[in-house]
Amino acid sequence: MGGSENGAPDNQNKPTETSLSPDSIINLDQGDPTLFEPYWKKMGDKCTLPQLGDAIKGLHRVVGNAVPDGRHIVVGTGSTQLLMAALYALSSPSTSHPVSLVAAAPYYSGYKDQAEFLLSGLYKWEGDAHTFDKDGPYIEVVTSPNNPDGAIREAVVNLGEGKLVYDLAYYWPQYTPITDHPLDHDIMLFTFSKCTGHAGSRIG
Repeated sequence: MGGSENGAPDNQNKPTETSLSPDSIINLDQGDPTLFEPYWKKMGDKCTLPQLGDAIKGLHRVVGNAVPDGRHIVVGTGSTQLLMAALYALSSPSTSHPVSLVAAAPYYSGYKDQAEFLLSGLYKWEGDAHTFDKDGPYIEVVTSPNNPDGAIREAVVNLGEGKLVYDLAYYWPQYTPITDHPLDHDIMLFTFSKCTGHAGSRIG
């Protein structure tokens, strides 16, 4: 039997007990954006956002897939969070009706779920952009290359009061040739997870 120098039993190898309830739930469907919070608090100013912003802009210059100059870089825990932020920013609380949200079919199945998740009265999922014909403001999510079919896309609706969000998660040279000029849209969403193949990184 192991023990310390003074003869006391050695409890270092004893398994630790947890105080989890048998009814505890582990959510394996969503990530935890606070997982690394203690680490980043400990790092303090050793890693700064201006450095990250410069690195992101440099990456886009090298790849040639987006115009980075004169742009603001907004970082989130994945493009889902950034899409929600964009929808909030493009919606107006002063309107009497929610802004319509559309995407051209076939579209990423998560858009509908994301739009309805917060039960926001600011925007409402309206489905396929090809059949959308309502008057008033709308937001169209343009996914290029498209998920699930990989097609290169442009906006479909093209009505007067529309705002566009470009989801460019797959617009990297390992997924599609970057042969055209760098994209230059008002709102462009990119993710490191698709760029590097590390889906668990959750940085958009």
